[in-house]
Amino acid sequence: FNSAMTKICSSATASSAAVAANKLLLFASTFFSCHRIAHALFLTPPSKVVPYPSLRLTTADRLGASYAGIAEDAGKAASLPGFALSLNAEFGTLSETTFNKLQTKYCSWSDTKSQVKWDEDREYTLLDFLPPIMQAVSGKHFQSTRSKQQNLPSFVDDRQKQYTEQEVLLTSNCWGFAWEVLFQADNPDTSAMTVSTADPTSAWRALTGPGFDLIQSSLTKPKLISDKKLRNQRLQSGDVLLLWHTIASSNRPNKVYLDHVVTCIDEDVYFEKSGSGDNVPYRINTWEGITANFPPFVFNWEWRRLVRRNRNSPSIWQPYLRLKPASEVFGVDARVAYLNTRDRERFAWLSKLRPGVARRLSLTTSRDDNGAVEAQTFTGILVLEDLVFDEETGRASLPQSAFDEQSMKLPRLPTNPYL
Repeated sequence: FNSAMTKICSSATASSAAVAANKLLLFASTFFSCHRIAHALFLTPPSKVVPYPSLRLTTADRLGASYAGIAEDAGKAASLPGFALSLNAEFGTLSETTFNKLQTKYCSWSDTKSQVKWDEDREYTLLDFLPPIMQAVSGKHFQSTRSKQQNLPSFVDDRQKQYTEQEVLLTSNCWGFAWEVLFQADNPDTSAMTVSTADPTSAWRALTGPGFDLIQSSLTKPKLISDKKLRNQRLQSGDVLLLWHTIASSNRPNKVYLDHVVTCIDEDVYFEKSGSGDNVPYRINTWEGITANFPPFVFNWEWRRLVRRNRNSPSIWQPYLRLKPASEVFGVDARVAYLNTRDRERFAWLSKLRPGVARRLSLTTSRDDNGAVEAQTFTGILVLEDLVFDEETGRASLPQSAFDEQSMKLPRLPTNPYL
């Protein structure tokens, strides 16, 4: 969906792009059904390693560590040419002192640390110094699946129906993954990955909520887009970049629509789930790579930081709760808590779902200017089995079940999902 919107936006003005994106909301609910049948949640696409000499790692440069930029090129296995490359850097063998400095610099922002071990004869890459979740998914493709679930509510055309058969989409997108990265960064020794895809409003609310401080925005400093030095001088690893625009409405306040979310790991180097849908990678990418897919003139660019990692935060001395898991932030019960009175009535059946069901589902809707629901899509929230760590190297990988056909769908919900 993000890539489809980008194609439209790249040849449109900012205002017409917003209108186009509004129309694409309905498209998003059917986009995923167009892909081929999946046989596992994750796959490793066939790829070849190619040089990527333009990759610059400012942190490594400051430490005097030599490296060579590389990329895994998935070629036609990626949904679009812009999604083919997953970047990395080869450091070769390292002294224990340099190894420790790199690991500290690249993973200090995350309380879930890299477990990679030093060995004088072992060769290392940038991924070895990043949090385990990034090591585990880099270069992988997620394969969306649908499961039919019984007795879930329907709200289409404002006709509430309590007991309907609904397809629940299990997929992964940029902000669901970014939230998981930040959740693990804020919660020590998180051992398992959660797959989720929240609706854009819930994701925006979470990523701009009390746990985050605004660091800078292109709305107030447009030169951030063109000036690399200005853009990076206040940033640090672990900062999150939000791309968004507003959707105009004839009779309601303009709506903020979240388009893309990435996590900063070095100056102009980010980690991302490249887009929604299948055959797009989790990967290291550069500022140039991101702006090639998301034209800067169309979107607002906003950087935020976890309060706990912001020494200058106005909230640093206030009581602070660590980020909650996706099930508690993006589940439909969390969404109900933010509805106005009219919408509480419109979506009344959501509040009657059992907590164990409500926290395994998100709901995305497309609505007309009067608020009536034109289309809806339930998406699943699934906690995978624990990451696996190589006994010799300490490198993290996804559990074998992530590649098994038997584990590729959301488990069946209770026949009676209501309280």
